[in-house]
Amino acid sequence: MGIDNRQTPRFRDFARAKIEGLCQLPGILADVSRTGCRVRFSHRLEVDVDREYTLTVLPALRSGIREFDLIVKPEWVRSSGDSLDIGFSILHSPGIRDFAKYVSILAREEEEELQEA
Repeated sequence: MGIDNRQTPRFRDFARAKIEGLCQLPGILADVSRTGCRVRFSHRLEVDVDREYTLTVLPALRSGIREFDLIVKPEWVRSSGDSLDIGFSILHSPGIRDFAKYVSILAREEEEELQEA
C-alpha cells in the first residue's frame, strides 16, 4: 500500500501521535482514512515493517474526542531529508470506535468547508 493507493477518502488533520516502542517523541498524524493513517516524524527512525505497534492518537481539542489507542502495522516508510512518513494500516483495536468517530468528524468538517467555499 503506497501513499496514493488508499481506496477510501483521506482527511487531513494535525493531531499528535505517539507510537509505543518506536519513538519517545510524538509525531504528527498527517492524514487518516477509515482503514489507515499517515504519521510524520521530524527525524529518521528505524521502523520494523513486520511488527505491530500501539499508536496513541491525541486529537485536537476541537474534536471533543479524548486520546485513544490503535493497533497499527506499517505498510510503507518514506524518508525525505530529516523527516520520515509512515503509512499504517489499522488493525482491530480497542480504540477502533473512537477512531471511526474521529474520521467521521473530520469528514463532516471537510464537507462543511467545501460548502462554505
